[in-house]
Amino acid sequence: MAHTEKSKPSTATKLGIVTVAAGALLVAFVLPAEYGIDPTGIGKLTGITALSGPAVPGAGEDFGQTLNFNVEEYDVAAEEINQSIRGLIDLQDAPFKSETILLEIDDFGELEHKFIMDQDATLVYSWKVLDAQGDGVFYEFHGHPSSADAPNYPEGFEQAYSKGEGTGQNGSFTTPFPGYHGWYFMNLEEGPIQIELTVSGYYDEHKEMYRAVDGEVINNVEF
Repeated sequence: MAHTEKSKPSTATKLGIVTVAAGALLVAFVLPAEYGIDPTGIGKLTGITALSGPAVPGAGEDFGQTLNFNVEEYDVAAEEINQSIRGLIDLQDAPFKSETILLEIDDFGELEHKFIMDQDATLVYSWKVLDAQGDGVFYEFHGHPSSADAPNYPEGFEQAYSKGEGTGQNGSFTTPFPGYHGWYFMNLEEGPIQIELTVSGYYDEHKEMYRAVDGEVINNVEF
């Protein structure tokens, strides 16, 4: 039995199919996205009609928003108005301090340098080993209460914030409790080193708390 060959679609038929498909895309997607015209409802369902909305205002333009303050009402007749949201702004009695401290550590040396700070005080810091040739230092950033406050905490209480090996670190820190907060450094380089420590923040004072060379304690300050 002879087989009947199926006729192939003509070029005109193919063009017709493509034209219909393009028209469907135009109506369903292009018109809603570009002009906000959505005759099929597909644009609303897919959310693409939002693309036809006004552009986002640029810098200095009105966003149509209202700035709301979530602080309580205040007396405009008061001699002093000074309110803030705890956790977002922490007001201080004195300006913040800024200084750069040079810490020198001998070969096989250890050093601990602490800042005396109140609770919720902030310190922005950056330290680096100058002219490091190897691993730099082992460091541990930690804090502990003063001797006067120690009875309010578990015996031997200390809290570690960061530790590792390296040649520098940058960061910011807010104290979880009042007391002594700072760094212990152990020299991992060959020969003596210098660490440049730059800080800005709120602290009463800072001091060297501990120094040792090759296991021999040279300085150990009571806190």
